[in-house]
Amino acid sequence: MQKQNDLRVVRTRQMIKDAFLELMDTIGFSKITVKNLTKKASISRNTFYLHYKDKFDLLEQLENEILDGLKSLAMDLPIEVQITEGSADDKMFAVILQALEYIQKNRYFFSLIIGKNGDPAFYRKLHETIKSVMLSKNLMDKLKIPEKYAIAFVIGGHTSIINEWLSSGMKETPYELASIITSIFKNMSHSFFDPKT
Repeated sequence: MQKQNDLRVVRTRQMIKDAFLELMDTIGFSKITVKNLTKKASISRNTFYLHYKDKFDLLEQLENEILDGLKSLAMDLPIEVQITEGSADDKMFAVILQALEYIQKNRYFFSLIIGKNGDPAFYRKLHETIKSVMLSKNLMDKLKIPEKYAIAFVIGGHTSIINEWLSSGMKETPYELASIITSIFKNMSHSFFDPKT
């Protein structure tokens, strides 16, 4: 019975998420209400409030799930290798490829969240996620340039490429885009990091 209840919870939360994303796509976040959300998801208001406080809580939980997934992939990046050898390393390529496959799998969410009806605060959260990865890998002491500019460049470069990929219909495969990214950033790490520190 417990397993059946767990499956019901997972199914209900997925229905809410699907309805939420569809409404974001059609009317935008600002016009979403719990009333039109529960109607779209075919659930009661009480059911919604069992899972989320409000639409802001739902958005935050969705964003956190996505960012946690990206963070777990980024934690596998062989940063020490990148500092000394650049982005051409096989392991580096493999992790970038996994991240792009993850984005492709969640393309609907990413297209919405960085689109005109999306959440401008998502970039700040992405910034904090990347910063936390850099801190966990003790990279701040290795930077040759000020931290705020290094992080801004990393975020700006990657998000611009991903945004262009999404908005142009993802014509390149994740493998092709990973090749492009590693080509662009191949020797850039030497400008950012001092391998002697």
